[in-house]
Amino acid sequence: MNLEIAERLTNLRKEKGYSQEELAAQLGISRQAISKWERGEASPDTDNLILLSKIYGIGLDELLNIDGFKDAEEGNNKKKLVKFPYPVLVTIIYLILGFSYKLWHPGWILYLTVPIFYYVAVKIDRSK
Repeated sequence: MNLEIAERLTNLRKEKGYSQEELAAQLGISRQAISKWERGEASPDTDNLILLSKIYGIGLDELLNIDGFKDAEEGNNKKKLVKFPYPVLVTIIYLILGFSYKLWHPGWILYLTVPIFYYVAVKIDRSK
């Protein structure tokens, strides 16, 4: 069992003011089973997880801290978004310099092609 989940079970029990004996009585299991869950030596079965979520008044995803996994997935999505704006940023810089300072030099077009080729190469690589 994941030690973070074991720690979460311990914290929830203490927050609600239950002893291991009281919680075990409500679940119809032994105090030793609760102790094993909280030490990470064993995992509660599905029925006990559902009962625990009802006793603590929270959802299963919160009980098992599934939000931590969602945060990790969101972090991966943010990394993908960070890679995308580079070609757009270079294009905006090119347009700003061109319109405001009349810097329409052909060398800037070469500068602009680098991020575009990079973006196309990344898209081709991801499609494989």
